[in-house]
Amino acid sequence: MKITAIEISVFELPMYPVTTQVVEMSDSTNLRWRQAFGTGGPVPVQVIRVSTDEGIEGICTVGDWRYTEMSWRQIAQLRELAIGEDPLNRERLHSKLNMSGRFFKKGWFGGFDNCLWDIVGKVEGLPIAKLLGGARERVQAYYNTAGSTPDELLRDGEAGLEAGYSVLKDHLAFSFKENIRVFEQFRSAFGDHIGLMHDAALVNYTFDEAMRVGEALHNLDFIWFEEPLDDREHEDNVRLCEALDIPIAGAETLMHDPQIGQLWLKTKAVDILRVCGRHGTTPLQQSAKYAATLGANVEPNSYGPLFGLVHAHINCGIENIAWFENAPPANGADMGEEIGLLNPIRPVKGWVTYPDSPGWGAEWDWKQFEKKRVAVL
Repeated sequence: MKITAIEISVFELPMYPVTTQVVEMSDSTNLRWRQAFGTGGPVPVQVIRVSTDEGIEGICTVGDWRYTEMSWRQIAQLRELAIGEDPLNRERLHSKLNMSGRFFKKGWFGGFDNCLWDIVGKVEGLPIAKLLGGARERVQAYYNTAGSTPDELLRDGEAGLEAGYSVLKDHLAFSFKENIRVFEQFRSAFGDHIGLMHDAALVNYTFDEAMRVGEALHNLDFIWFEEPLDDREHEDNVRLCEALDIPIAGAETLMHDPQIGQLWLKTKAVDILRVCGRHGTTPLQQSAKYAATLGANVEPNSYGPLFGLVHAHINCGIENIAWFENAPPANGADMGEEIGLLNPIRPVKGWVTYPDSPGWGAEWDWKQFEKKRVAVL
């Protein structure tokens, strides 16, 4: 079997947020910032289709819903090196493309790699979850709470529980003292039987603040403390992991490079390694295998490529993954349907399963797909 063509379809979908705002929170001695969500608007979304001489095609989004678009140079580089190759030889293609992209960001061909998995699943007549090990038939999803005030966050958390979720994750961006007060409110309001996680990606804690927050989270029986410090502050992350009892999930801003993620695990800068299928299933699988040798989990971030389908398979297929992150974006399934995907992932009572059909199992309304498409590259 040989790859004969690679096509990129471009769509424009309304998303929130399009941009990230930055808010100054400086004190008398330090210039500090925190992130805030901006406004929504149309954003380009790319879908990659890989054709073969045997009529079997692989299709996936380029990335999930954010961060990842292929440039004209990357598309040309991919065609130059992949057309004529055997799509079933993923390891060879991954090595070849990785070598060629010295000045590209690692993971630049993740969507293409996911297409190769789609092809092999169709050739073997198996869903990707089975090819990855078939660890479970369904995976528990957690709900990301949203709101700009503690009351709004509490109400949204209740909405998540009413929808059937039993695990909530916050992205609180108040001061560390106010965040601790809200954590206490969460535990009091939701009860001891509800799982809670804290993602500090928007906060920008100092080391001492992260220590106090981590101790509070441990005392309140939170599941994990995510991205407590900038991922690049390696020594401080090692110190924090050594000092705190609560598991630290991190390296999310570095997860496009699996070797760096594995180094962060090896040096105990994180306890749980964040990964994402938008960088390709092959490197994610490699990271999961390495983490397993250390007794650690990898945990995919966000809804994931192909409007949840890729992460549904990955999270059910690989043993050392525990959770499915249902957002962002909160309306991911609707976005998939808008461009013709008939079966995007929607958690049912807080749980997710995968289509029991070959490959990723995506079902398409091709007329709707072509109607919504704004360009072909």
